[in-house]
Amino acid sequence: MAVPKRRQSNAQSGMRAATWKRKALDAARNALSLGKSLTTRKSTGFYYPPAPVSENWDDEAKGFGKDLDAAE
Repeated sequence: MAVPKRRQSNAQSGMRAATWKRKALDAARNALSLGKSLTTRKSTGFYYPPAPVSENWDDEAKGFGKDLDAAE
């Protein structure tokens, strides 16, 4: 079974840990940036599908003021 001959130094452990943390931080920043650009819809590199339209949009549209059905 392969085992290391010497104990790994604190400096080497710190460098490796810093690299892992930096990669995680970069991935988090990229994900946040992508999320912000998708929510603002100001970016030009993404395709935004049109919003779905209901077939009965007349039924869902409500006017302002009194309902005509309630008056009758």
